[in-house]
Amino acid sequence: MLPFTAEDLKAIQTETFIEHLDYFESLASTNSWALSTHCIPAGAAVSRETSHPSLVLTGNQTAGRGRGSHAWWSPAGGLTFSLVVDTRILQIQLEQQPLIALATGLAVCETLEKQLPDYTLQLKWPNDVYLQQKKVAGILVETAASQPGLVVIGVGVNLNNSFLSAAAELQSRGTSLYETTGQKYSLASTLIDLINGIENRLYDIAGETNSFMTDWRRYCLLTGRSIRINTGLEVKQGICLEIDEQGFLILQTETGIERIISGTIEHF
Repeated sequence: MLPFTAEDLKAIQTETFIEHLDYFESLASTNSWALSTHCIPAGAAVSRETSHPSLVLTGNQTAGRGRGSHAWWSPAGGLTFSLVVDTRILQIQLEQQPLIALATGLAVCETLEKQLPDYTLQLKWPNDVYLQQKKVAGILVETAASQPGLVVIGVGVNLNNSFLSAAAELQSRGTSLYETTGQKYSLASTLIDLINGIENRLYDIAGETNSFMTDWRRYCLLTGRSIRINTGLEVKQGICLEIDEQGFLILQTETGIERIISGTIEHF
């Protein structure tokens, strides 16, 4: 049985803001495909005219990518997709783009929470969703220098997959909705809910009040914790005080308070 039927794909386009859909039974990476086919300047030899927002969806991602050099393990039953959005249409300014990963993570967390009212969902800055203290979803936001207005939002959700076949390290750190609840979930219905939730939170970024970070902080996994963070230039250690309105992690170190816009949490 295919993960997505023709009826599913039609529903995705009619019930969300998606203007264009690319579906593959199997694909190495939805983000890589999106970057290589959608984020090409008009007029280039291999460019194509595509309406946005666009969705790149696969039932089987074979080489998913995470932040930096990390891979995203995405076996059968998982939900993996990429949204290509035009920040000019969404009225998201360049300096606001770091908030896209946070808004997407919040939307994923809120959507899954509706399915899991009796379980604890949290957000690990900047791009992970945790269920019962284990990673259940990740977000990878990428841009292409040739098309700075277009942003690719990759989302991977462990929905119906099992970690029994995963490496021991992944089994200790990851989980899925199925493994947590013992129930199976509709890929198509969950995807539709996720896309609609992400759309609403993306528009919140450019909203006059920009108050979605207040909601984000309610789910923050790191606040008050001692953490070690690799910024790419150096490794810092301290207490996470909060994530501020601009999406910066506020870190209390031995030498003072620092605002960090990007990094990888190595320990918490």
